[in-house]
Amino acid sequence: MKSKLIYIQLFLLIVTIFFLVSCKKKAGPGGQASVIGKVYAYDYDNTFNYLVSKGYSSGTKVYIVYGDEKNIGNTITTSIDGTFEFKYLNKGHYKVYALSVDTAYRVKGNDTENPVIKEFDIKEKKQKVTLDDIIINK
Repeated sequence: MKSKLIYIQLFLLIVTIFFLVSCKKKAGPGGQASVIGKVYAYDYDNTFNYLVSKGYSSGTKVYIVYGDEKNIGNTITTSIDGTFEFKYLNKGHYKVYALSVDTAYRVKGNDTENPVIKEFDIKEKKQKVTLDDIIINK
């Protein structure tokens, strides 16, 4: 009777260890890491010939893509000083980006925007990544 109980306990221990080892979390939410950065913007006149202002941009949408995903994982808006932060990330590869107006057309309101992308990896459980500024045109 005791040997049967030992075999059952051993089997349950092996199954538990197998599931713990095989459950690898992918890039995305659910962890304890974070990424922080700022968006810096150049604001031009309607013809994009003259710089009207420049500085850290409040109210700009910043997007994050998890791992090899094609879709946006989350969106956040920059604070008054242009800062953004995505929290609670797992280990993995990430892309963060903001949209920048394409100045090649020389007409403001042309609605052509290109992403300015910053890629990074989170390798530690509680890592805090600080990105270089994302520089965009408005």
